[in-house]
Amino acid sequence: MTEDVELDRARAAYRERDARESPYRWDNPGYVGFVQAIERALLRAIADTGAPLAGAQVLDVGCGTGYYLHRLLEYGAAEGHGVDLVPERIEEGRVRYPSLDLRVGNAAELPFGDGELDVVTQFTCLSSILDGDVRLAAAREMRRVGGWVVSYDMRSAGKGEGTQVVALDEPELRRLFGEPALLRRVSLRFDLWQILGRHAFAAQTLAALPPLRSHLLGVWRPTTQPTR
Repeated sequence: MTEDVELDRARAAYRERDARESPYRWDNPGYVGFVQAIERALLRAIADTGAPLAGAQVLDVGCGTGYYLHRLLEYGAAEGHGVDLVPERIEEGRVRYPSLDLRVGNAAELPFGDGELDVVTQFTCLSSILDGDVRLAAAREMRRVGGWVVSYDMRSAGKGEGTQVVALDEPELRRLFGEPALLRRVSLRFDLWQILGRHAFAAQTLAALPPLRSHLLGVWRPTTQPTR
């Protein structure tokens, strides 16, 4: 599969998904609890590794409309840059979050110089790239333009919001980024959040069981090099 073919496939899949009614909405208590748990895990990981969020230049790859990037600025980052394949998402994000620098672009060809950013993040973007070579190219670009790298993604294959995804399990993350400074299972499965709805305490109790955690959160230091 060529890079252009894979990018066209991913772009079409995201547009199709965006056109459907989604449970990933702020009027859905299960989604709200799910996102809040992600943010708690993210802030804990940043604190535990010493990643320099305060005053940082941050890039989010596959930023969508920019929600997570916007939150990182609220948590102390100085500037937020985002890249996404889908122009409609970038247009919506520019309206929602005018302080962000959001651009239509390809994760495998990031429009930034070597080491230009302090922190580069991706939230369930790389698992949507089915071609392993293109996925590796995107990960290498993240390493090239950034210092610290933060990845939050699904640890098993299947369907993500109705879109086919691949597993970013521990071996794959090490292939993409090298040896992590931190790698944790996080996030109670979203289907369980949907069932539990407003019962956040019950969800947090179940989230203490590692087999029910659906994602891996990893942090990589600037000096770590990807494996060959």
